[in-house]
Amino acid sequence: MMKNAGKYIGNLFIAAMTALSATTVYAQTGHYEWNSLPFGGAGFVSGIITCPQEPGVVYARTDVGGAYRWDAGQEAWQPITDFLGADKAGLMGVESLAIDPSSPNKVYMYCGTSYWNNGLTAMLYSEDYGETFTQLSIVTSLFPAHGNDYGRQSGERLAVCPAGGQLLLCGSRTRGLWKSENSGKTWRRMAATTFVNDRKMSFVQFIDSATVVAGMLYKGGDNLFRSADGGTTWSVIEGARTDYMPHRCRLAPDGKTLYVAYSDSEGPGTGGAGALMKLDLATDTWTDISPQKVSFGDISVAYDNPDCLMTVSMGLWWGQYWTGGDTTWGDQIWISKNGGKTWTNLMESGRSTYSESRIKWLASGCQLHWCGSAQLDPFDSNRAWFTSGNGIVGTTNLWAAKPRFRMCVTGLEETVPLNIVSVTGAPLAVTIGDYDGCLYADVTQYNKRFTPSMGSTGAFAIAARNVKVMLRGAGELYLSLNGGTSWVKKNKPVSDKGISSCAVSAEGTMLIARPSDNRPYYSLDKGATWKELTASPSGTNIFADPVNNNVFYGMNGSTFYIHIYDPESDTFTTKTRTVTGVTGRMCVIDGRTGDVWLPRGSGGVTHLTGCDTGSPTVKNIAMSSCTCIGAGKAKEADGYPSLYIWGRKNAAQRLGLYRSNDMGAKWERINDDLHQFGGPGNAQIVSGDMNEYGRVYMSTVGRGVVCGTFIADEETSISMPAAAQDPSAHHKTVYDLQGRRQQSRPKTCGVYILNGKKTLFR
Repeated sequence: MMKNAGKYIGNLFIAAMTALSATTVYAQTGHYEWNSLPFGGAGFVSGIITCPQEPGVVYARTDVGGAYRWDAGQEAWQPITDFLGADKAGLMGVESLAIDPSSPNKVYMYCGTSYWNNGLTAMLYSEDYGETFTQLSIVTSLFPAHGNDYGRQSGERLAVCPAGGQLLLCGSRTRGLWKSENSGKTWRRMAATTFVNDRKMSFVQFIDSATVVAGMLYKGGDNLFRSADGGTTWSVIEGARTDYMPHRCRLAPDGKTLYVAYSDSEGPGTGGAGALMKLDLATDTWTDISPQKVSFGDISVAYDNPDCLMTVSMGLWWGQYWTGGDTTWGDQIWISKNGGKTWTNLMESGRSTYSESRIKWLASGCQLHWCGSAQLDPFDSNRAWFTSGNGIVGTTNLWAAKPRFRMCVTGLEETVPLNIVSVTGAPLAVTIGDYDGCLYADVTQYNKRFTPSMGSTGAFAIAARNVKVMLRGAGELYLSLNGGTSWVKKNKPVSDKGISSCAVSAEGTMLIARPSDNRPYYSLDKGATWKELTASPSGTNIFADPVNNNVFYGMNGSTFYIHIYDPESDTFTTKTRTVTGVTGRMCVIDGRTGDVWLPRGSGGVTHLTGCDTGSPTVKNIAMSSCTCIGAGKAKEADGYPSLYIWGRKNAAQRLGLYRSNDMGAKWERINDDLHQFGGPGNAQIVSGDMNEYGRVYMSTVGRGVVCGTFIADEETSISMPAAAQDPSAHHKTVYDLQGRRQQSRPKTCGVYILNGKKTLFR
């Protein structure tokens, strides 16, 4: 179990990656800049962790998208877990994060997700504010984590003793409380009869070097405990509420008062009753300071004035009157200037304002919800962060007569991509979980979310030779004839079934949609009526040939289907070909008829040509691994499109993103160990950009859509995305393919030499 202790996880070097500019890595004939497409948060941030010992040390953890460090100068978040490979994708679920109070440069993370990598759970450790991480221990068999489970915004479950940082305590979901006395390298269980199996711990809080408080997500019995010997023995804290679950706690700056936020459910998504309680640690006297009898998510105390408190609800759907437009619904924010005797609800009409000028889909309708963590900056109590199901909301004037709120997600992209579609002459289309997705005419800009909205959207298609025709589906089905400017709701083939996949013929005259757990259906009248494509088995996703308007392809099991439509008889002729071991979606080469690639895992890739004839030629290319494949614009005019895979040519190579410019004969790795992003995640998509050579996109487990842009080695301009530009100076860190830091310098204007190449910064 301990054989990996102290070793780096495959060169666990994390880039000092400014959230406002892409990180740069050098390839053999150029370099790649890596970033995630700017959508605007859109994922569930489960915790904000601040550091009272050092200004500017603030972290955010997410349920499936890794962790981030706050860059105060840039007003942005820097990702610190992009180094994780596909074999450690589950560690992108950060269960808890703790800063060593005696050495704020040291940070620990307790990471794992039950459904990834066989539930792999690990303790990660950094001595440089998250710049690099060491894997201290794998604790999967001891106390497994699940960063995406109910109660994930409770915490923090991991705590570091303020005296020297050797003693760590960690509360688990299923196996009680654990203790390490060697800074997280080895662990042993504490008080198993107090902290019993299958009763989730909610938080661990050191009061001083010996005194610790721990809570359990449990109601109906004892749920709040105290230890006077560093966590070895425990006793019940008398008078604590047992009718609600202790969700989070906050120690006052003077160390004499403990605040506890209670809820009637684990969350997220549900919440009703609860309480906000204040404990005098000297007398063990409890005081109820609840502004209202609702479920509470967190409480924070101002360090410059301990009478100033801030608290939030968790899981409410109350009116929010802060936008000046339509009322939104969600959680509430209260502040008190007298230690909780009286409170002001900032979500009431006229109490606050919300203004967002950059993120278009959140410009007027931000909905603060599932707010399980909210923190004041210990060094500037006017600044506060509030976690939400759609990112982070922030303010810099909380105590003003009418504070202003806005999104605080620059650099933090926590979407789960479900589809990525690039067609020559069309904007990039991306669909995601929960928040639909958008079109990117410019991949450096925030864009409008698809409307009407459907939530999680996986089905999307563009007519390759008539790119104004677009089709998207989920719970409903929408057609656009003007390139996504507007959408018209269409009849679904099966009225009570959502849409799992869709396709549009090359010229846009035929629509194909597959209802969930059904065969595909086709329509020749823009979705007014539908006919079943009976030759295609249930569950088959259909792809249109990009040139021949009457040819379509599907894959089901080991059978590759070719459906050729006859307009005269309104019938399909279906041909099949056996291709075994296909692991992901097919790649139909844009601009070429009958040209299809299939990823086959350890079987390599299969290239089929002449598919439009019904009798394809098959070529198998041996590779050690290929789980997904996509195509992008050719390097040379009129050349064959570039190919991109997640995999490797031979077992001696690292798994990663590879590009081929010669139809798969040779492959060059284009990412590095710093930029693995947990691999292609749920959707298993790698796609090139058909409009810009070298640009590649990849799905992730929750890190948004990864975007790699190729820059030739000649004199080049490297600039940050306009969506996040800031006039203040920042540093850019440059790395080679092995992840070695080459140079870090302030943003200036001028040319300098790097590895013999001229690089222009502006």
